[in-house]
Amino acid sequence: MTARTLIILGVLTVMALVVALLVSNPSTRTDTGMESGYLLPELRARINDIESIDIVAAGGETSVTLRRERERWRVRERFDYEADFAAVHDLLRDLAEARIVEQKTDNPEWYGRLGVADIAEDGAAGVRVDFPGAELPGIILGDPDSAGIGRYARLADRARSVLIDRDPDVPTDPLEWLEKAIMDIPAADIEAVTLRHPDGETVELRPGDQEGSTWVVLGVPEGREARQAWYQRQTADALSSLNMENVRVHETLPDDAVRALFRTRDGLNFVATLFTDDDGHWVHFSVSAELPATDDGALNDDQAELSADAAAVDERLSPWQFSIDESRHDRMTRRLEDFLVVESDEP
Repeated sequence: MTARTLIILGVLTVMALVVALLVSNPSTRTDTGMESGYLLPELRARINDIESIDIVAAGGETSVTLRRERERWRVRERFDYEADFAAVHDLLRDLAEARIVEQKTDNPEWYGRLGVADIAEDGAAGVRVDFPGAELPGIILGDPDSAGIGRYARLADRARSVLIDRDPDVPTDPLEWLEKAIMDIPAADIEAVTLRHPDGETVELRPGDQEGSTWVVLGVPEGREARQAWYQRQTADALSSLNMENVRVHETLPDDAVRALFRTRDGLNFVATLFTDDDGHWVHFSVSAELPATDDGALNDDQAELSADAAAVDERLSPWQFSIDESRHDRMTRRLEDFLVVESDEP
């Protein structure tokens, strides 16, 4: 499987935005004035038209703003970076599918016991999900019930609280709504790795077999020995299942950054520029195609496709700087000495 099929990119495979929930027959009203059956039947009927979700934390402040724009859900608080589609999907599905298990209190003095008090009130403990522009009431989600059936809830425009059969996951931290996957390119799809340090030191790694299961470091000094092959492979495998911890808009790069070039077997060059600051361990990617030089500069169909893929990948990655975990960062910033067996002090 080639790197192009493994990169987690909407530009290559656009994930459907619809939730595709089936809508059952409308339920009937009870004498409480609330729909029986589903918590919010109107959401089921219009779920694929929802384009805005606000998560309002206790205290009344909107903590997460999700908007469906440019073919993706995005997180306003993180520079409109892509949201985790599965998380948005699961939230909408759980709220649309939530059934009323039991009617509870309509006395505001008792709301606090269930966690369904108005979010702006002092001592509020729940979270409210709003659907701006959809003309749907917000849903206040309170405490999970002690029996593990579901969660207490109340529509913001209704007095009656209820127990529903779902317990939706509704984080109030914007970071928890981000699409954390950056890419997934295993060592088997890498043809060469070059690490360039700001002081001029360059480290070259190459696969030791056709499958790319073992890797070797080039330029081992005479009298020294390279560490075991698994250690070299860690660096070659650094783009495999690569996830971020945070994201910010790319502006500038420090002069002391390390540049790691990963060249894939199908001809893509990923340049990872790595550095550390007070906010974490960061990487910026630029992507280009490895194309043979020709007299007329013309590209055949395969080369044109590769060039287009590179441009699409670069368009998605290059506007951003990604914070990654320290261990993954270290794999891509190793020096030659790190790849060598430690010399013994004994004669």
